[in-house]
Amino acid sequence: MDYAIALGIGVALDFVFGDPRKMPHIVKWVGALAVAGETQLVRLLGRSVFAGMILWAVVVLVMTAGYAVCAWGAGLIGDWAKVLLDGLLLFQCIAYRDLVKHVVAVKSGLDRGLEEGRRRVSWIVGRDTEQMEEDDVCRAAIESGAENLNDAVVAPLFWFALFGPLGALVFRVSNTMDAMVGHRTARFERLGKASARIDDLLNYLPARLCCLLLLKVSEVRYWRRLRPDAKLHPSFNAGWPEAAMAQRLGVVIGGRMYEGGKLVQTAEMNKGARQPKRADILRATDLMGIAYAKCLGLILAGWIVSWLLFN
Repeated sequence: MDYAIALGIGVALDFVFGDPRKMPHIVKWVGALAVAGETQLVRLLGRSVFAGMILWAVVVLVMTAGYAVCAWGAGLIGDWAKVLLDGLLLFQCIAYRDLVKHVVAVKSGLDRGLEEGRRRVSWIVGRDTEQMEEDDVCRAAIESGAENLNDAVVAPLFWFALFGPLGALVFRVSNTMDAMVGHRTARFERLGKASARIDDLLNYLPARLCCLLLLKVSEVRYWRRLRPDAKLHPSFNAGWPEAAMAQRLGVVIGGRMYEGGKLVQTAEMNKGARQPKRADILRATDLMGIAYAKCLGLILAGWIVSWLLFN
């Protein structure tokens, strides 16, 4: 019951306030720890895979220890304080409202002109946007929305459902570490390998669940048919929700993009379908909302069944 109340608090706070940028935040703390840890560990161990493993472990241990201390203090106040703490923690681990806001902002930008659409899509993707055509902008927004639906919503809720606040916290810390150091660059190729692989592992089941949530109930039994498209993505996790989104919208995802000022042709998911349009961005956010609701419903149903079976 306490976790259900904490879930309600976290979801409600995210729905009302969105990403709390002006308050102390898990992502900011992880960032500060990662920067400080990188400096010290590289000095001692170099930019090695082992140093990256130690960096991940230290950051996770510090963050979980901090939560444990706060939970102990809240427990001394009362059960309600512990529930409130867990709700606040979940609030910082999910980011549904801001995800939808940024995706919708791309469509609003396109309504004002292509340049504004390019500018706004640059907020949510890492690729070059200066030479994008309108369908490129639409496609990038939809791809980002589908991929981040898993990272920002489904995965943290999945681990919260299984292991409570610590599950959500460890996922958010790991996902943030991957975003910071899990890059294939000279600086992070070896140092960030552990963070990247652990994030892949923690996202393995949630990404496939996210794919199922994006499908119609009548289509769930056919989800394996998306495997060929999902395997086209460089990430074996991100490809699943993106393939499902392409299928539901009836549009192509992937194809041409720009990196370093050069045109790059990537593999297409749902090849042969039409190119996405502005209206498809809003359709994508509708599907994201439905998937979010399904996810919450599954968690509550699972908890109720567990309670009936074991009480």
